[in-house]
Amino acid sequence: MTDLQTLPAVVTSYLDARDAKDVDGAVAAFTPAARVADDGGTHVGTDQIRAWIEESSTTFEYTTTRLGHQVDDAGHVVVQVRIDGNFPGGTATLHQRFGLDHDLITELVIAP
Repeated sequence: MTDLQTLPAVVTSYLDARDAKDVDGAVAAFTPAARVADDGGTHVGTDQIRAWIEESSTTFEYTTTRLGHQVDDAGHVVVQVRIDGNFPGGTATLHQRFGLDHDLITELVIAP
């Protein structure tokens, strides 16, 4: 993992917006045809991504801690995040793999 200050700006903007529960700001980080895979579901396009963000932001209360990241290649970065909250298990460490294109997110895959 590397210095969190070297994250691509769009990834930082997305993560900051999610932490602030700013749905519009989080959705603005994605391309219109972006794809999100999380918890067994796939959400394609900004309308579905907006619905996923709204639902995942309100189902449980939680906080996030960014643990680090690594750049896989020029268009992909993986951010390791610990979440703590009132969901089953109470704590989880997730890897969020971002696909990037021209300062926007084209894909986000969230996995343990």
